[in-house]
Amino acid sequence: MSRVILLSTLALGISTALTAGCERNPFPEGPCNLGCPDEGLAEGNASISGIASVDAFFAAVVGFDKAALEVKAGVDAELRAIAVSLDLDAGASAADIRAALSDKFSGAIEGGLKVKYAPPRCTVDAKVAIDASAKCDAEIDPGMASVECKGSCTVDASASASCDASAKVMCKGTAPELKCSGTCTGTCESTTGVQCEGTCNGGCDGSCTVTNANGDCAGECMGTCTGTCELKAGAHCEGDCQGSCEYEAPDGQCEAGAEVRCQAAADASAECNGSCDGEVVPPKAKAECEASVEAEAKMQAQCTPPSLEILWQWNADFEDELDRARFKAWVEGFRLRYAGLLAASARAELVIGAGAGLGDAAVDLLGSLPGELDGDLRAALGLPCALAELESVGTLLQSGSGALSGSVSAVGEISAALAGG
Repeated sequence: MSRVILLSTLALGISTALTAGCERNPFPEGPCNLGCPDEGLAEGNASISGIASVDAFFAAVVGFDKAALEVKAGVDAELRAIAVSLDLDAGASAADIRAALSDKFSGAIEGGLKVKYAPPRCTVDAKVAIDASAKCDAEIDPGMASVECKGSCTVDASASASCDASAKVMCKGTAPELKCSGTCTGTCESTTGVQCEGTCNGGCDGSCTVTNANGDCAGECMGTCTGTCELKAGAHCEGDCQGSCEYEAPDGQCEAGAEVRCQAAADASAECNGSCDGEVVPPKAKAECEASVEAEAKMQAQCTPPSLEILWQWNADFEDELDRARFKAWVEGFRLRYAGLLAASARAELVIGAGAGLGDAAVDLLGSLPGELDGDLRAALGLPCALAELESVGTLLQSGSGALSGSVSAVGEISAALAGG
């Protein structure tokens, strides 16, 4: 707090010292207009100081508040839908939904639902990081700047881009002749049967965890699946891959129409002009721009709901076929809702990280300004306006973080119910 008071006093001194020169200024709307904006951060206005790096920071704070509300709204929508499916009031709490799920499972199945999925995929468009950097630092040319990705980058085909020499080229599309040398998403079929990494529907030469009314397998096959294998995420297929195959390009080139992804080596990064699935390394900008650029990238990340596989074992007393059919139908609807919750929770974690970074950078950013004004009259006069918004920065970050923490906690309640808790 003492540091903020010191900055305020210094800013006031700067403004007072420059007022004399303003008395002779014939342009009242020019740099000597000493008034601060009527609307501040609380009203969604980030154009406070006229200092690019500070107002870019304020824009990130306003964006954080909006992103937090957006994530919370997405989680609430999924929770309302699940609550209604359980005959609860749409506004039921996560704790009430958890209790209702436990009641629903107790009579129909043994234990909880067994859910298998790969983590939601969250990507950041390279253009977001470039634009945020250029907005904060006028020395960055958006047309010349580049972004690096620690992970995999989906190439922007419209830009006729390709992977740099340090990255591994991965292709995603229809497997050549249906033979997938990587991971298959969809179903895996073979006339002789396959080792099924997923749900086997039909014949199983071995033991099956779940069987349907006809005695056919409808779960994990501990043997060879002679029916149709619905693969779990990231599974391999020893038969024909009926769906999408992700594989390493044997000669650095993908089949026509395939999605091209550049996979950086471990602990390394590769240039990316598309969407980065991993940590984004933005263009090198001023130090005071780092927090706002990193926050913008995290807040605008898009997280895709994962493909879920849900398995269970019927309760021996739950024998009515109509009741079983209804339960299966409910599970299918729930599967989509829960996938949406997982994606929202993944994005919430990113936005929470963005807020934490902005909070750490707030005082340091403003503290570095007095020595960097370089006689800029407009910037010097904008500093008091920026300092006056510090309280709003803390309020918005605290409010958004609280909303996001509540959303993550709500998803945790649902996950606990699935595990039989």
